[in-house]
Amino acid sequence: MKPSVAISTGALSALACGLSLLALMPTFALAADSPLTQAIHRLNADTRQEREVRLSDLGISAPILLGASDSRRELYLPVPAGVALNEATLQLDASYLNGEGGRNTLLLSLDGYPVRAEGLSEPQGSASATLGVDKAARDNGLVRLGIAWSSVVSRPLCEDDRVIGNVLRIQPDTRLNYSYDASQLQDVGAAWTALPAQPGILVAPGSLSADSYDAAWRLGVALERMGKHSRILPFPAVQDSVDLSALRIPAELLSLPAFASLNAKGQHSLANPAEIGALLMLGQTPNVQADLAINDPQLLQAINQSLDALQSQVQSVDPTAASALTQWRAQHVNAATAGAGPDDVRLALLGTRPVLMIAPHATGKALSLLGSAWNKLARSRQLTVSQAQTPLSNDGRVALSRLGGAPGTYDVASRFDWSTSFPLGSVAYDGRLPVTAVVDLSAAPGASHTPPVASLFFNDFLIGAQQLTTDGQSQRIQAHIPSYALGSKNVLRVSFQRQPVSDRCLETPQAFPVAVLPSSHIVLEKIALDDGFSGMAARFAVATQILVPQAYLDQPAASLARVISVADAAGVSPLRAQLNVSADPKAVVSPDKAFLAFELPLEDSKESVLVDEQGRLRINHEDHLLLDVQPLNQLASLQVVQASGQHGLVYRTLGSQAPDFAQPIVLTRGDVAILGDSGAVTIIDSKDPSGSRLLGREEPKGLDAWRKPSLLWLIPGAIVLFLLLLLAGRSARRNRQ
Repeated sequence: MKPSVAISTGALSALACGLSLLALMPTFALAADSPLTQAIHRLNADTRQEREVRLSDLGISAPILLGASDSRRELYLPVPAGVALNEATLQLDASYLNGEGGRNTLLLSLDGYPVRAEGLSEPQGSASATLGVDKAARDNGLVRLGIAWSSVVSRPLCEDDRVIGNVLRIQPDTRLNYSYDASQLQDVGAAWTALPAQPGILVAPGSLSADSYDAAWRLGVALERMGKHSRILPFPAVQDSVDLSALRIPAELLSLPAFASLNAKGQHSLANPAEIGALLMLGQTPNVQADLAINDPQLLQAINQSLDALQSQVQSVDPTAASALTQWRAQHVNAATAGAGPDDVRLALLGTRPVLMIAPHATGKALSLLGSAWNKLARSRQLTVSQAQTPLSNDGRVALSRLGGAPGTYDVASRFDWSTSFPLGSVAYDGRLPVTAVVDLSAAPGASHTPPVASLFFNDFLIGAQQLTTDGQSQRIQAHIPSYALGSKNVLRVSFQRQPVSDRCLETPQAFPVAVLPSSHIVLEKIALDDGFSGMAARFAVATQILVPQAYLDQPAASLARVISVADAAGVSPLRAQLNVSADPKAVVSPDKAFLAFELPLEDSKESVLVDEQGRLRINHEDHLLLDVQPLNQLASLQVVQASGQHGLVYRTLGSQAPDFAQPIVLTRGDVAILGDSGAVTIIDSKDPSGSRLLGREEPKGLDAWRKPSLLWLIPGAIVLFLLLLLAGRSARRNRQ
């Protein structure tokens, strides 16, 4: 019996070993994957996106100064709505001055929760701090940084404005760094609100079609109106030069020729489509870091060709890794390159980044959908937008809340500013212009009997002011908007000022609430449009022709940035404009509506500013030559002209090199602007270069007021003469008596 028992024991041992091997087969299979396959799997699993938001990206270009005894400021930093933040830190870049020798305290809070308090008592020093930000998803898409600065001096000073030496300086480099999982972005609306400060717009390589070019400039102008400066990214092509300084390639991928050739620093000329596919797969160079893309067949074909070439290389080097690359393409590319309808808007991964793919013909409707009126309804990864229009006012009134102004209640201790900004084209949609600002306010009583004052500014021109009745009831400030205050971009500001009271230092000055009510609005009326930039912005709000030469479509990276900046400054509506391409740059163009023309000859136009390719600038006034200078470069002219009976703007480059607009262009009163890298270098009125038309005709000028007295002076003279005659009559009667 013993031998049989031994045989049974051996069989059981063999069976146990077999089961153990079966259990370990997945581990062995994973271990059997080649290093190249494992590297591709790691890239497939990595959907982390890193972002940085600076105050300078939000338009804060100068330091924020907090002084007085109690100053507070809240800063809002945008993040993806509804998405958890990973490794988020907020770096406050600040410094302070302590010239009054007081006790200074800095209190920082995040989303209303205090997180750091520090006393700052040296004569001067750093107030910088690094704050950890919790992972919680923000449904409103904002991280709120609260900064409170308190300064108590050792001697009895009761009024805030007297303490001028204790100041906190917050630098524009203050920033929020975070990462998030791109797979958590679930809808088009969330992706739109999550766009960075400088979103990239991916377009097809080479010359663009008219439809793609038209869609790209519309997107760019809409982003500029949101405070975001877009980057035009043509998809890389063979022989393009790319910067590889920041490229990090996993060692396992260097076995492929496409990745090995990119393992260099500095500039590199792309030799074949496989290298382009490798760049897209790594996603580390700016050329492929897009946030939006024009869903153009030419672009989709270029993407697939580059990845097909890379797939062929992988197949020849490691066939098992080819299936891993196929899986990567299925998750990171295929959804973006799948067929789409003419009205489709889609959220998909393209390489390593979430990208909004927008069909060219759907751009206008997509912009209306993603605007403030319908954005919250874009709750899907793919949408077919058959129709979307922005609601417009029919009674000539536009609520300030629709223009971005947030009504609400605010505590005011001594001074507070409330403002809203809007392009003229967003309200003057049918040729009407803002003529009246109506602001409804209310204020609570304070410790002082002096009523608070509300001042109304339009583009920094004071247009109205009023002392408020502090009973909490609604009261209205209605002010006329003068034509000289209108611009292509406008800011309406309400400044509140209270008199702080300390009762001989026995009380601490306190803030009391004031409110801007939702009924605040501006009134529009149809008035005679002038021939300046403001009049053109009103005309552009109705309908506009964008006239460009074919050369602009052949060089989209440079020309689109130019068209976007100028169209945004001029007030062109991206929803009510059409693109016209001139195949012959020397053919005379005859527009049939208000137009914005670039570098094209116009029929019957009498331009007061003449430029040529050699950089010569001539400015005429009527029949007189005011300026003739050469050579100039990196400048351009933008002027109001009439051609074929239509009003429009014409843009012309001075010299061989056009300016690179690093900052938004602001056009004020006038009809001629000379543009440089920093925006408008100078703005003049070609019909009145001296500015004499701004002087009221009814006002006397200098000594002429005395040389040409008004007939009104006869009234007091007649009264004096009557009194003299009356006295003389009385004197004569006395003499007779």
